[in-house]
Amino acid sequence: SDLPDRSKDQSYFLSGVKSEAFRNVIFPLGHLAKSQTTLDNTIRNNPHHHDSNSSNHQQQSVRELAHEANIPTASKRDSMGICFIGKRNFGNFVSQYLPEPAPPGNFVDVDTGEVVGRHEGAMHYTVGQGAKISGATVRYFVCGKGGGGSFGRNTTEGDTSNTTVFVCDNTHHPALYTDELFVDFDSFNWIGLGGNESIGDRDCHIPHPLLEGQSIKLLARTRHLQPLVSCTVTWKQYHDGHHHGRRNLIVHFDKPMRAITPGQIVALYAGNDGLICLGGGPIKGRGASFMDRGILDTALSELHPSGHNDLSLS
Repeated sequence: SDLPDRSKDQSYFLSGVKSEAFRNVIFPLGHLAKSQTTLDNTIRNNPHHHDSNSSNHQQQSVRELAHEANIPTASKRDSMGICFIGKRNFGNFVSQYLPEPAPPGNFVDVDTGEVVGRHEGAMHYTVGQGAKISGATVRYFVCGKGGGGSFGRNTTEGDTSNTTVFVCDNTHHPALYTDELFVDFDSFNWIGLGGNESIGDRDCHIPHPLLEGQSIKLLARTRHLQPLVSCTVTWKQYHDGHHHGRRNLIVHFDKPMRAITPGQIVALYAGNDGLICLGGGPIKGRGASFMDRGILDTALSELHPSGHNDLSLS
């Protein structure tokens, strides 16, 4: 596509917004780069972008237009991170809004089963991040929490009273990788296709092949600005005594994905370079990790980047 500044792509966050909210919304800056540096880099990496805009002899950036309009924030530094927290400790900030203090627990090495440290609450950690264990002689990474299936790494439906945080000693440890996740079908927010929800057409935004029980090839990401990865999407309906008629959306990735985390969002895309965001939904669980499946020696070249600035695979 000809998007000039993919670093400002907000589709991952907008994937959870109901389609009706976009009915009278326009995004007037979508065709512009924020700065001239970004525009120059885009043209350098994609000469066709410059050709497609040749009628605009010198396309201006958002900052240049803001300077011309004397907008006070024209030169303000980009906001990074969670702006409303500022320089405060994130864990301390979140703790203020919990009904009771998070219980402490153990860090457990996923390979040896040994306790390698203590933490002040599992809620302070997310899968994939560095664990920063005091006194540890190696660098650990969080690969799971709680006591649910497969040592709590695979699902949100585990024993939430278990305060264990599982860790591994390598950022590309097989315990961090899987190639499948699932979402509750009815929790996924479909927005990218035509239809009219106001007349009661509840499934109007869902791709028809899915409704007919077929699989479809799409693109996906599980992190903001993560490079899109090819995937196969299916759904299945199951019946049991507790979840009669529940439907799961199953996403199977073409490449191993790092740190897929229940509770976070998967967004799906279609079209050239993923130009159309079809929607997003909370990850309910993930497939068995490569460690659980005995896949222990995947080459770095076969792994998918965990983020837009992931240099660990190069």
